[in-house]
Amino acid sequence: MKAPLPRFIALLLCIVMSGMPFSGVSAQQSAATDSRAPLTLVQRIPMPNVTGRMDHLGIDIAGMRLFAAALGDNQNTVEVIDIRAGKRVSSIRGQSKPQGVFYSSDFKRLFVSNGDGGTYKVFRGDDLKQISSVPLGTNPNHVGYDPTSKYLYVGYRDANSGRLAIVDTQTGKNLGNIKTNALPGGIKIESTGPRIFVTLQGLNELGVIDRNKREQIATWPLTQLVQSMALDEGDHRLFAGGRVPAKVFVFDTESGKQIAELDCVSGIDDLWYDAARKRIYATGTDGIAVYDQKDADQYTPMVRIANAPGAATSIWVPTLNRRFASATKVGDSDGAILVYEAPR
Repeated sequence: MKAPLPRFIALLLCIVMSGMPFSGVSAQQSAATDSRAPLTLVQRIPMPNVTGRMDHLGIDIAGMRLFAAALGDNQNTVEVIDIRAGKRVSSIRGQSKPQGVFYSSDFKRLFVSNGDGGTYKVFRGDDLKQISSVPLGTNPNHVGYDPTSKYLYVGYRDANSGRLAIVDTQTGKNLGNIKTNALPGGIKIESTGPRIFVTLQGLNELGVIDRNKREQIATWPLTQLVQSMALDEGDHRLFAGGRVPAKVFVFDTESGKQIAELDCVSGIDDLWYDAARKRIYATGTDGIAVYDQKDADQYTPMVRIANAPGAATSIWVPTLNRRFASATKVGDSDGAILVYEAPR
């Protein structure tokens, strides 16, 4: 029986086989290929000719398709990836700085917020032909979905404040909007109550919205700006990720009080809560930070997982047990979708 490869050599082989650029391996990064690691890189899907930055991702679970907003270098496409085949299969052109992406499995419709066009666009799910383009305002960006009402909330702003558009995913129509203190992002929606939690661009505070009253009802103070959020509804905890300094803040959603502060990776763009494993995944420009939740108030120190440079936008898909991340083209290395698996 052959002796197992030392972990360092095994990691080098994994990097070479995955096609990821090698830029040094730290003790923390070696966890990426350890069977005990919280996430393991299992696939790298090349995205040739996508030269600029990719933004947020959407998922069609039944059709096993991933949608990636490609907005850098005037790309202005939504890239369509066949997850089973492990390859890009088409591009939806005619976007204007695509940012937020959501696929409705109920009505077989794809929704894309367009930052420069000031619109959201609706596409058929089968042939991906455009159905409508609905004007909103300045810089439509983040989206959040309420599966009970089947409403999609799209953050944008006007000359004086932020707005959260309410979109009926069955008809594709804009039903109105909710005024916020600034451009809302990181949209997280509770299922057991009427609240929506949002970041507020440029303000050291979080916004709390009552979606039944259609108004912002509270703000929670922060010590710095934050860009992303995740929600643990069972334990009444909200996680908010900031960049300067790199931190994840934990809030009690009952009181609005901060109860913990965790060190994080740089350039955080997305934050996800894995309810099955009681874990938080923070995606940044220099890695993935993973935290185990001991209880509602206690969290393990960050475990850093290797990531491609700049792969800060991601989506966690619990039903597939996969985390997908958008990696920008760097040098001779093509852009890619990186696929990570959590241990079962």
